[in-house]
Amino acid sequence: MHQTNLRGTDLNLLVPLQALLEERSVTRAALRVHLSQPAMSRALERLRETFSDDLLVRFGKRYSLTPRGSALLEELNLLLPKVEGLWRKKPFSAASATGCLKLAMTDQMTALLLPALIATMSREAPNVDLQIVQWHETTFQNLLAGQLDLVVSPLTAPFPLLVEGILLERFVCLVSRSHPFRKKSFTLAQYLAEKHIILEVEPGQQTLVDRPLSALGKRRKAALRLPFYVLALDAVENTSLVLTIPERLAIRRMNPLKTRLVQAPEEIPPYHQSMSWPDRLNVDPLHSWFRDCLRAACRRTN
Repeated sequence: MHQTNLRGTDLNLLVPLQALLEERSVTRAALRVHLSQPAMSRALERLRETFSDDLLVRFGKRYSLTPRGSALLEELNLLLPKVEGLWRKKPFSAASATGCLKLAMTDQMTALLLPALIATMSREAPNVDLQIVQWHETTFQNLLAGQLDLVVSPLTAPFPLLVEGILLERFVCLVSRSHPFRKKSFTLAQYLAEKHIILEVEPGQQTLVDRPLSALGKRRKAALRLPFYVLALDAVENTSLVLTIPERLAIRRMNPLKTRLVQAPEEIPPYHQSMSWPDRLNVDPLHSWFRDCLRAACRRTN
């Protein structure tokens, strides 16, 4: 079977071909596509050579289509609108959008943002699925490799990921109502004297708490290490341990009958939660819309 190599085919001839077959006149076809009559005549000769067919044949003063020409006209009427659609930007509609968005963030940020986020998606984009995976040490590499669409993290994303700060947060300490420490804030010495529940974001440490302490040559006493904040909240209620968590999360999830807030030492600085995404998704309508939803969910936490 003979196969045509598209690399050697002049696709610019498709529009003149459609005009010739529909107008059945070199003159009218030339006017329609803004070519001179000699240029259209040359295009017809090239088309006849390409298809090994006359395409148009003269009967008296008029042209008629050959069977090959008639078949081509039917195909062109189906094909060219689709080809033109490749260059035509379609307006985005979340209501009719489909797909699956996959993002990574900690369970703390999931607890904070998911209620508003999923409510918006269910209402505005019911056919778009959302998959959230737990943060781990290879998350940014997975994002770069195309295995994720978006990452929410306070850690510094590597180049060439795009990054936007979406939430300024600070840490507070949560203790049980029966905890012997009665002051409203910890000094660093008082804080380090306590035993702690460590929420491990990375292996062995709660990064944004332990790194600044490590820079000062200090280390907390870890009585309990957990990967999830829900278990940590339950654990702190009936112990004398200290749980250090983001303020918004503490306020929303603490049981004020069983726990109370103590200000963390000033040596533990505030931080930004940021979202990161690859450049290949920067102008995609669905992903742009989703990032707007994430921004709106963050604003609702204020």
